[in-house]
Amino acid sequence: MKICLTVNSSPWSRFKGGGQIAVHFLASALSGQGHDVTVIYSKSPGENVVPSPVPYRIVWARHFNVATLNLNIFSFAWELWRLTGKERFDAIHGNAEEAFFSARIASARGAAFFFTSHSPCIPATGMLGGLRRPVHFLKNLNFYLLRAAAKGARRIVVFSRFSKSLVVAGLGSEWESRVSVVHPGVDPSWFEAKRGPTSRSELLFWGRLEEEKGVVELLRALRYVAAQIPDVRLTLVGEGNAAEKCKRLARELDIADKAVFAGWQDVPEIQALAGMSRAGIFPSRVESFGLAVAESMAAGLPVVATRAGALPEIVDDGVTGTLTPVGDVTALAQAIVAVLDNPAECRRMADRGREIMREKCSWDATAKTIAGLYEEEITGK
Repeated sequence: MKICLTVNSSPWSRFKGGGQIAVHFLASALSGQGHDVTVIYSKSPGENVVPSPVPYRIVWARHFNVATLNLNIFSFAWELWRLTGKERFDAIHGNAEEAFFSARIASARGAAFFFTSHSPCIPATGMLGGLRRPVHFLKNLNFYLLRAAAKGARRIVVFSRFSKSLVVAGLGSEWESRVSVVHPGVDPSWFEAKRGPTSRSELLFWGRLEEEKGVVELLRALRYVAAQIPDVRLTLVGEGNAAEKCKRLARELDIADKAVFAGWQDVPEIQALAGMSRAGIFPSRVESFGLAVAESMAAGLPVVATRAGALPEIVDDGVTGTLTPVGDVTALAQAIVAVLDNPAECRRMADRGREIMREKCSWDATAKTIAGLYEEEITGK
């Protein structure tokens, strides 16, 4: 099949997230299975993006850094229209509001449109309904754009049962049969990550530094942990809108010497940090899947996370990791102390988690399943 995937930003951006990484690995796996794959990513004018060699073709759209309205809906539409004017695609697959116009373009060009929802929010009404609450509508306009993009799809793919429940609640019960849960894969290199002994109580977080990732709660918990375990140190890998707030908070809490803000790092650097750490800490407020948690488990790094969104679908509390209530700083601190005080038990849970990730999270299997969904919708079989 000839397939075109689209996603805001790119896996080489400073602000990449799970969606961009998932598109890259899905495209790579589909290409490895013999499909002809093109991906439309976006980058800002002057942004120096140096992609690693990939087995698929890349087309770049202009990236607009506007918070209230994702203007990428226009740049992606333009590039997709140009591309489909020259080539015929069997499937066009969007991943966020960048695909707002994609269903119309796919229909005009004779392609089937698919959508993956990575969002923790799907409005229950369309734009006209949203206008009844104008302030709320304007603050959440991109979610309404995303909803409109999803509604144009023949089939919606989600990475967890939690995400499916959000989509069905937002779009209506008639979508139940058109939303397919397909577990994503994990970069195979995580399974090969080496872990070594460490004499210090090293903790690690990686992901976007946004309040929804629970980084504020993590820093507050770190203060309590440091009072009991003075040699504790937390490395935070990532950047985001909450980065400066978190740095100020670390100073206010008098733990600036305990919290290292490392910025974005490449995967090998994160894996090296994971190899020297005692636990990965991921106190998200909401997660549609939780890629960093899955990567941590694949690397055999003990996990402390919250019961947010889809995370209980990944982490079996007390069996493959530790889960705490969302937003509960005290419970998070206690769980971190317990992990640091009980290395043998945490090693057992981490080993079990790694085994389960090997069984569940293969991009080859994910790509075969998604290609099967394409085939079903395109052929009607």
